[in-house]
Amino acid sequence: MTVAARTLLAFSAYLLLAGCATFSPDLSADTPFIERAQTLERGGLSVSVAVPTRAESKRYFGADVGSHGVQPVWLRVANDTPYEQLFMPISMDPDYHSPAEVAWKAHHFMRAGSNRAMDEHFARLEFPTTIRAGETTSGFVYTNSTLGVKYLGVDLRSEVAAHRFDFMVEIPGSKLDYHQVDFDSLYDADEIRDVDEAGLRAALEALPCCVLGGDKETPGDPANIVVVAPPEALGQSFLRRGWHVTETIRTGTVFGTIASSLFGRSYKNSPISSLYMFGRPQDIALQKARDTVDERNHLRLWLTPIRYQGMEVFVGQISRDIGVRMSSKTFVTHKIDPDVDAARYYLVQDLANSGGMSGLAYVKGVGAANRNEPRFNYTRDAYFTDGLRAVHILGFDHVNIEEIEVLDWEKPADYDELRDAE
Repeated sequence: MTVAARTLLAFSAYLLLAGCATFSPDLSADTPFIERAQTLERGGLSVSVAVPTRAESKRYFGADVGSHGVQPVWLRVANDTPYEQLFMPISMDPDYHSPAEVAWKAHHFMRAGSNRAMDEHFARLEFPTTIRAGETTSGFVYTNSTLGVKYLGVDLRSEVAAHRFDFMVEIPGSKLDYHQVDFDSLYDADEIRDVDEAGLRAALEALPCCVLGGDKETPGDPANIVVVAPPEALGQSFLRRGWHVTETIRTGTVFGTIASSLFGRSYKNSPISSLYMFGRPQDIALQKARDTVDERNHLRLWLTPIRYQGMEVFVGQISRDIGVRMSSKTFVTHKIDPDVDAARYYLVQDLANSGGMSGLAYVKGVGAANRNEPRFNYTRDAYFTDGLRAVHILGFDHVNIEEIEVLDWEKPADYDELRDAE
């Protein structure tokens, strides 16, 4: 038999086997992720969400949709109201996938029967757009994959009311920076101070001007932001605006960061190097990466012992990475935009548009440095600033931009423009 004949025979056998292959989803595999479901109740509505791991999703759907960047989210709504509810999946993910789109991604070559079954399976499991009065409905929304912590907003509307339910779901198996922090043991009870508005302003002015570099001695970036919030409200406001938590530094994440930089890949949970305040590395790190980790807004936060109106107070720094360069301190480092006040203003805009910011103020404490006589961070990047910290007060209630209370403390250089924008 010739080589060509043997090749044709082998290919024919492959097509025969492929055509006979079956599509075998395991619908009994739902228990683990449904047991992790989070539930919120309000106004006669009970909403539950759960995110399967990639392995759970593969078993349940009979296809590895995670390899195509799809993350199904299980949703259940119990509608104990007299009104039909309209569900808006765009609130979960502005770029969510249709069932046919997900099935097409997972189709097998020359398996027409299995592919038809797959089309029907994904369509059948989709969460519907309406929930009738008095009924309970469950199904899936096909969102884009997220690592770490996933923010999910569920919008339900009836002819008389609109309700939004906000969830933060941690994906099992994630190894995140903040997992290494025991927030409850950072301060003894006698170290925690409750302050009023005047006391908050004074306490924030007295905080260190800057974080410290990797040697824990050299001043680094300016501590130019403050967040006052219950922890859950902090997470919701940032994640709602597309910020991502960072993974821990380990071999896999280091190589992932290098690959993102070299090959222009996205890595939204890339680890961030440690800077120091209060004798410890950052408690929380968040970032908004562009196409690669070379360009991103990123910030670090430290919990302080200050409490204001029952809320925790975090101090931190934000800067914008605009590229990479060599460094005598760390061999390779990110190059920051020297206008750190512009990065600070970015966060003001972002949190104002999150719907979670109720108050804004500016306070002294950083110390001014002008463009012609800049200061330098730990890796010798120059920066200039008006010397103020932006104070963001966050909560759970939705607040429109025009309703944000701007405290009359200090005024940044662009304060009037900010007021006009609002």
